[in-house]
Amino acid sequence: MVELICAPKIHHDQIAYLKIITEEYVHSRHTIFPNHPLKPKHHYLLHYSDLFLHFGPLIRLWTLRFESKHSYFKECARKLHNFVHLCKTLAERHQLLQAYLSSGPLFAPAVQAVGETSEYDEQLYNGLIQESVRTADMDSGSLHHEINLALPDLHEETKRAVIEHLTDIIGVRNREDLLFVEPDDIKPFLTPIQSRRLVQVFRKASGQLPSTQPNVSNTSWISNFSVPWEKMPTRLSQALATGGMAHPEDRRIMIRTVVEGMRVHCPNPNRAACGEVARAIVSKYPATFADKTAEGEQLGCGYYSLLKQLKTRVEHVNRDNVSSRIRQPRKRSTRENNEGDVAIKRGRSELDSYGCINWQPTTLPEGETSETLETKRQTMSTVFRSAGPQAIETTDVNTYMSLTYIYQRHMLNSWPAPTLCEVQEHWPFLFTKRGLCTHFHTLTDIEVETRLSEALLTKGRRILNFFQSQRLQWNKEIEHLLRECDSAKLNHNQIATAAILLLMKYFQEKEDSIFILADAFSTKMSVEREMTLPITPRVIALGNNFMSASRWMISLEGKVFYEPEQMHDFASTLAVFFASYYVFNLEYQESASITLEIIQRFFVRINPDMGTKCPAKLGTSRKTGRVVKRKVTSISPRITTFLQRLSEFEWRTSN
Repeated sequence: MVELICAPKIHHDQIAYLKIITEEYVHSRHTIFPNHPLKPKHHYLLHYSDLFLHFGPLIRLWTLRFESKHSYFKECARKLHNFVHLCKTLAERHQLLQAYLSSGPLFAPAVQAVGETSEYDEQLYNGLIQESVRTADMDSGSLHHEINLALPDLHEETKRAVIEHLTDIIGVRNREDLLFVEPDDIKPFLTPIQSRRLVQVFRKASGQLPSTQPNVSNTSWISNFSVPWEKMPTRLSQALATGGMAHPEDRRIMIRTVVEGMRVHCPNPNRAACGEVARAIVSKYPATFADKTAEGEQLGCGYYSLLKQLKTRVEHVNRDNVSSRIRQPRKRSTRENNEGDVAIKRGRSELDSYGCINWQPTTLPEGETSETLETKRQTMSTVFRSAGPQAIETTDVNTYMSLTYIYQRHMLNSWPAPTLCEVQEHWPFLFTKRGLCTHFHTLTDIEVETRLSEALLTKGRRILNFFQSQRLQWNKEIEHLLRECDSAKLNHNQIATAAILLLMKYFQEKEDSIFILADAFSTKMSVEREMTLPITPRVIALGNNFMSASRWMISLEGKVFYEPEQMHDFASTLAVFFASYYVFNLEYQESASITLEIIQRFFVRINPDMGTKCPAKLGTSRKTGRVVKRKVTSISPRITTFLQRLSEFEWRTSN
């Protein structure tokens, strides 16, 4: 049938045959699948034979080529997210595409190294070649290499910030420019000692050490830019004076005013320039622009959310300015190209100690030695074998657990990292709810069970109310969960569970990245025997569904370590689940990283200014097609956006 319909030439006899087989096809389909009604296309198929008689071969009338052309415009509309003067925008983009396709290659292909290459040793070459290499353009990979030489333990996020500052603000373009970098130029990112070390390496990299240190001032417009505070709304000025939170409407007006002032100097400020302005604003008024909840609990310093707003506004006002949107492509260093697609963790990092205040103590308790601590550990193991996990409630075991905290951290922080089965063999009381939460309290100075119980009761109800009051905005999964919440009166466990599930659906993270459903009468042995548990932590809910579950277990590294008898409600279960990431030096799984981060910042209120426990997400590079790691910010912009929407909703409904 397809061959006849797409034939470039067709005989009258074949048209009659086509009419017969199309009618037979439609009749047979309706007979075989009576519950599936025919579609309009099946009806159109019956008219193909008549159309052949009127218009000739239909292959000359098909619209596939037009659909292919139209797909370009549909893709542009989806990616632009701008429906103001859409026809003008599409016409402009199409003309630019045609101009690009008609121009052909403008430049000769860049020189590429083929096969294996070795490290560059300048001593093997004459003076002219050495001088040429020194004056060559510096890319981000070269700067990253120099920073690694000076400060190998520096956090990756800080390295990226220093590189962006040096290239976009200070103006480093080649190795000779490194000669004029001063410690004050990188002072906002590094300590004085780190700045001096880095500057010393820069001067060695430039090929010479100056006899005098010239004081070269930064002539970039950003160094002379001042925020026009006099143009701000009165209500915002009062908030700045008193240290109060900025009203969302005033904050948006401030963003527009600041970007308008920036565009006087540069039509399209880049991200680094926006970052400098955001850093200056947050440094001057930290209380007003910090990321806070409606109760005043600080979630972040406010730098990243302010940077996102500034850059979004810059891109919005430049949506029709094609020339100012042009950016030079980022160069990929040779070192980056030679690395594998997936980085392998080779030791402890700042991610392990993130959010901790007592991650690796160095001083033994008074009157204790390594031998006495080992004796106490053996005593606790003997008590556990004889009395079981209930012995954690005794005073002696609690005292021993407190005294041996430094010994516990020594094993947990060792590298290669021990398996949790090995840890359980040495420290069995650490795998009880009280033992884990007490260890977490010493580690972070936070009573995690108490804090989560209070937060899930109050903030969980607020989140549920936020979603229930705006039903028309949500997708089908959220709407289905809200209907389930409406069908019965919710208890405290169900409110807390619903809040976490709603957040996961809002951030488009799958339920099974945190929760696993098992039969209500399942035991530890049956779960481990019948289910394939993942390596990362999971909450195993025992019941018909997540909302009706009243008993829970916690699995780590594919085994159940915390049983239902230890956890009396969902809050205590979530406390054990969350505390395990910090006690056992685990990073958040990528599939649930945003939900875990909002639990950390919004519910538990662990909010360091720098760093994150979220892994760098893997993605495919549009330029090379390789699997690369994406940049990770200290606080996810999706979290700041959600919390802003929640705060604005509560302000609207309370006034």
